[in-house]
Amino acid sequence: MTAATHFPNFEYSASEIFKYLNVFKDFTLLLNNGNIVKFTSNDEEAFKKWLDGNGVQNIREENNWVAK
Repeated sequence: MTAATHFPNFEYSASEIFKYLNVFKDFTLLLNNGNIVKFTSNDEEAFKKWLDGNGVQNIREENNWVAK
């Protein structure tokens, strides 16, 4: 089963998002066009599952994502 292309109350489709980072309910998203957008979800787990289900890269899972 594939994830929906849009998440309720979020204006961008999953295909427009390149990577994301989240802290609590706050998400910072890097779009494919280079813009960065912020989104606060009322359901953090559902939004994260939607991103992951659409193959959007979680920055925290990248090697060496923390700057030293």
